[in-house]
Amino acid sequence: MIESTRDARVGGLAGLRRERALAEFRQWNATLDLLDAETARIERELEPRARELEVAAVRSVIAQANGWSEHQLAARLHEAETARDDLPAVWAAFGDGELDAARVSIIAAGAWKLTEERSVEKLDRQVVSYAATHTTGELRQWMRRFIARVEPDEVEKRYEDIVAERSVTIHHDEDGTGSLYAENLPSYVLAGIDQRLDHAAKTTNDDDRTLAQRRADVFVDALDHIDPENEPARGPSLAIGVMVPASTLAGVDDQPAISADRDWVIPANVLRDLALSGNPFWYRLLVDDQDDVLSVTY
Repeated sequence: MIESTRDARVGGLAGLRRERALAEFRQWNATLDLLDAETARIERELEPRARELEVAAVRSVIAQANGWSEHQLAARLHEAETARDDLPAVWAAFGDGELDAARVSIIAAGAWKLTEERSVEKLDRQVVSYAATHTTGELRQWMRRFIARVEPDEVEKRYEDIVAERSVTIHHDEDGTGSLYAENLPSYVLAGIDQRLDHAAKTTNDDDRTLAQRRADVFVDALDHIDPENEPARGPSLAIGVMVPASTLAGVDDQPAISADRDWVIPANVLRDLALSGNPFWYRLLVDDQDDVLSVTY
């Protein structure tokens, strides 16, 4: 552990990190204890019709005491209750200063996506050791992989439900600019768009525009050429790396594919459709339990 380093300055920073985590635990735990006690008092002393207003008033006071908005309080309570009631190992690690509030929030949010009690128990057994030794960004990626592997059927269902809500919206600001948002699109589609934008932007570098500006200009230029009377132009061949379990390709089970950068997943049914229709180039990666590549075969 870094706390045992010979450099006292580095050890001091690690110690401060642990103290902060312990302070966050005390705040979360005291918040839960106060709300539980006040809720019990309200149910004991007040008539049912008056309870809801009194609980709302108590929550408002607790939010102010913590320096949170009421929306933030609701989120923190949901995360804290999930960790305390459903993830005992995570809660214990939080109480020991091994995990901080940011990591507990990520873990709790992941647990909400799990539908089976045994999946939550498995998460609680496995996540602490990883979360305690990795960054929050790495933990988010680990959670995505864990959720996809432990409940692949639910990944497919959530994918279909979310993609059904896909949309593009434009928000205009007051200064003559605005933003365009494309929401709930499949990750493999977005990865292809990102790759095309990068390629096009990097081939046009004879001006003073930044790469980000060139990407934006290429994107807008492509949208300017939308013509409903013409068929969409055929896109170039893509090279999007995904890690596909052999059992998924064989149809034995429905483990999802994971992107090469471990950042997004493709449900098994979508992956099999793409494999049949996209004429892909295959190469095999042998990986260990942490998805570290051990060998490559083309």
